[in-house]
Amino acid sequence: MNFVSTLLDEKINNFYKGFIDSSRRLFFQADGTPVHNGEFGSYREELARVLVRQFTPERMAVDTGFVVTSGGQVSTQCDIVVYDKTATPMIRNESNQRFFPVESVCAVGEIKSVLQLGAAKKALRKLAATKSLRDTLWKPSYVYCGKGEGRSDGFKPETDERDQMITFLICEKFSFDVEANLRELVDCYVAELPTRPFCHRHNLILSISDGLLCYLHSSGCTYPFPSKLTDFEGGNGEITSESVRLKHRWIRPSANSIEHIRHFCSMLHTALAAVSVLFPDLALYIQGKEDVMFFDIDQTQ
Repeated sequence: MNFVSTLLDEKINNFYKGFIDSSRRLFFQADGTPVHNGEFGSYREELARVLVRQFTPERMAVDTGFVVTSGGQVSTQCDIVVYDKTATPMIRNESNQRFFPVESVCAVGEIKSVLQLGAAKKALRKLAATKSLRDTLWKPSYVYCGKGEGRSDGFKPETDERDQMITFLICEKFSFDVEANLRELVDCYVAELPTRPFCHRHNLILSISDGLLCYLHSSGCTYPFPSKLTDFEGGNGEITSESVRLKHRWIRPSANSIEHIRHFCSMLHTALAAVSVLFPDLALYIQGKEDVMFFDIDQTQ
């Protein structure tokens, strides 16, 4: 165990104990009756935000609020919003609710307690709807781009995972057998209307008591994206790129282990470091009313 690993394990253990034990001691009576459901949920959401901040690049920040587009679309409230703080304007309403332009939002997350299968599918579809807001952008400018040379000029969230918003779900536990119902869970995007393309699927699902659902890279390692843009050489020597869909991987920990949470934190950092940040052009959000007149004169020497 090196110093960094020891320090981060301490952060993860604090999150684990706070989410599972402390939150219930604070907001539930001895007989299991909740005292303040609202505060209980808010407390757990803040615990998750504190954990996410530990693994977020310095140029990013973590908050809660709504994702908006210049076309007037607004997401449902997001428990966690990770955004690039160098490019995001401070937009709040009178109730201190914050609104984030979709261009500079890097990731959104949902925090839940005990999830039934139906509720889990609903939460994933909600995340997919928020993720789809990036599809509304047309030739945006990059503030940050981790893509290779020659690819930074093309915004293609439908094929390049680095142009997609990251989405993740954290819950205390599932009330169903995950391994027996895994296929039904991951097929929620196509089993109900509106169906969602593969690029809208979740990145990570963390059940603190059960395990972690992520993806399997072709190299055999765990991976935080549902697909991987891969180069292929044709018979004539030309290079073509194709989005390759990856297998789901379920990581089940042993009793009292935090290894799956370690994987979650590591892959979340990997994904955040890779995702593109786009420039939110406020001229598109603050639309002119054309109720002014313009007078122009040349500058004097």
